[in-house]
Amino acid sequence: MMSRVELSVKYTLQCLVSIFIALEVSVPPNPYKTHLIVCLLLLIALKYNIPNRVVSLVENLIIKWLNYYWK
Repeated sequence: MMSRVELSVKYTLQCLVSIFIALEVSVPPNPYKTHLIVCLLLLIALKYNIPNRVVSLVENLIIKWLNYYWK
């Protein structure tokens, strides 16, 4: 389950994405494309649980490294 913080970040990113899409449509030279790309990447990372996977991977690597060199 997602915590309240993750849900609030998810909803905030969804609002930002919708705002940037609306700005892209209304302003002709597309000045907000990088903002939109960054927000979409963060939203995708949050949806597929990438931050938690990275943290667990780093923890496992550190534990293996410490077990290898400290025994």
